[in-house]
Amino acid sequence: MKLEIISIVIPVYKVDQYLEQCILSVLNQTYKNLEILLIDDGSPDQSGTICDEWAKKDSRIKVIHKENGGLSDARNTGLNICNGEFIAFVDSDDFIAPTMMEELIAVLKKEGADIAECNYLCFSDRQELFKKKAKSIRKVTGYSAEEALDLLLDETEFKYVVWNKLYRKNILDSLRFEVGKLHEDVFFTYQVFGICKKIIKYEVPLYYYRQRNESIMGNMFSIHNLDTLDARREQYLYMKEKFPQLSGKAQSQLLENCLYLGQKALREADNLVSREALKRIKVIFNKTYDDQTIRESKKQRIWYRIARCDLHKCCVLRNSLKVGF
Repeated sequence: MKLEIISIVIPVYKVDQYLEQCILSVLNQTYKNLEILLIDDGSPDQSGTICDEWAKKDSRIKVIHKENGGLSDARNTGLNICNGEFIAFVDSDDFIAPTMMEELIAVLKKEGADIAECNYLCFSDRQELFKKKAKSIRKVTGYSAEEALDLLLDETEFKYVVWNKLYRKNILDSLRFEVGKLHEDVFFTYQVFGICKKIIKYEVPLYYYRQRNESIMGNMFSIHNLDTLDARREQYLYMKEKFPQLSGKAQSQLLENCLYLGQKALREADNLVSREALKRIKVIFNKTYDDQTIRESKKQRIWYRIARCDLHKCCVLRNSLKVGF
């Protein structure tokens, strides 16, 4: 019986020193029926050339060269042309375990799920990957959309990142990444979870995430960091409409994120940027606070009440007390 195709979308931009390690980890998968889409997002270094060289070595690799449009645009390009029954995303400065695709598709099909998510391990440019011993029991837990969204809001069992997951292609047919925004995974993941019948958490670390100092996640505070508030605001409104029992938790998550980013702006940004950030945060915070009754803990409600009166002073106080960091 012919194996289904897994399409692996790999956006490529300024990663020439890491790219070959990433490509090799995908080529060496024990699951062989792969379509590997290398999306060269107008990279100014040697990344595009490296992609072309590897495409000559393995027919499963397809290279698309395009003008720079950002990570979301590159991923969307891959989604628009992929042919697989299943989809995975890998960031081009990371790498994956040899059995990642084989294990995820096996558990996804066995459980009749739409998404399977594995665990991941982090490492930095200056730090060796710390490899934990895999558990002898490979724990598999299935969740409904509502249950998975509940855990996603806690950001404990499930994560917003897209690169530690395998998706059935059909659930992504009507969804695309938000172009021109940071934190694109936050805009995307709750919507995908919301249309699934079953989502699997597979408690095995199969993805290796590189934390780079010059990466998006490694940068200091900027106004673009507030994109996550737009994502979480949209998520809150989505929950309010489709999963109202989760709207209180989504509201609290957004308010907490407002305080966190307000504190971060005061700590890391210059005065002009922090003033602009707090001005924008205040609008979102007040609108969300006033929208419905706060359902979370008494301690949280007190902080939210203080912030509703004076967001700036609340963030200053929390910083001085080292609350939230």
